[in-house]
Amino acid sequence: MSKQEKNSTPDCGCSTGDCQPTRRQFFSRGAQSIAAIGVAVQSGAAVRAARHKPSGWLPTGLEQTRDMTVAGGLVYVAGDSAVAVLKPGGEPVRRMEFAKAPCCLAVAKRRLIVGLRDRVLLCDLDGKTQAETKRLAKGAALTSLAVAVDGTIFAADGGSSSIWQISPDGKVLDRLAGGKGGRFSVPKSFFPITWADGGLVVAHPGRHRVERYDADGELKSRWGKRSRGLEGFSGCCNPVSVAVTGSGEFVTAERGQPRIKVFDKDGKFRAVVAGPEAFDAEEHEQVDTDAELVGCQNGGIEVGLLGDQVVALDHTIASFRLFDLA
Repeated sequence: MSKQEKNSTPDCGCSTGDCQPTRRQFFSRGAQSIAAIGVAVQSGAAVRAARHKPSGWLPTGLEQTRDMTVAGGLVYVAGDSAVAVLKPGGEPVRRMEFAKAPCCLAVAKRRLIVGLRDRVLLCDLDGKTQAETKRLAKGAALTSLAVAVDGTIFAADGGSSSIWQISPDGKVLDRLAGGKGGRFSVPKSFFPITWADGGLVVAHPGRHRVERYDADGELKSRWGKRSRGLEGFSGCCNPVSVAVTGSGEFVTAERGQPRIKVFDKDGKFRAVVAGPEAFDAEEHEQVDTDAELVGCQNGGIEVGLLGDQVVALDHTIASFRLFDLA
């Protein structure tokens, strides 16, 4: 993974849609009176609430979700202009509001780390900002965060197709990039990373694989292929999320035809945790898995781990569910 000079530019602003095209549109219905027939106005929240939620899915209380992490036995979800904290059974614990929409988050060393569109906030667990990075780049679109054991923060940027390395106190250290031209092949709206076993684990959707890097950005291993079979990843850009178990196995999520799978530490397919039948198939069928990479707007699913269970957040219904790890 090549290393490039970092730069800062004026703020490009932050909106609830964290990428271009927007990850998700706000739906509403206008009221009309035609003859004696009236059509009621519904807010985005009402429309979402009316959508079918398959059995077992728990609402986050947010209209639009963007990222999730699991820490201390709690589920943290970024969405709207807030971070919602919930118990695994769906009971709300607290909700922290931010001046700008949070795009991604991580919890480590008793700190809440929040990625906005073009910068990172270092907060306490009540959401109070303690430090803030400078603006990372023009057109930055942060989508995922990972924290190393020493507190170093890695911020995946779909806008520049690279990963920012940030010190524990918020100083921008470097910009890491991989692939041809020093860029990852990722959509602007989802670029999943996590820290596990002393290295940075990167889901590389445009290459249909999972990669592992050391703390300096050197590629150590990779696995995965494009395939409609269970042993690979289908569509134009999968997997859309990755987590690593304590034994080193990989848990991945896919969009379009939604499913969650487990691979062993060498990347060999082991089992399906959840297939399309566990999700709202009608909603997910609207995700075009054969579109060009630049057209991919919504990652669809995030995964995290809670003991021997997988926590899955489904962005299409802003709800989460626990599955037993196969």
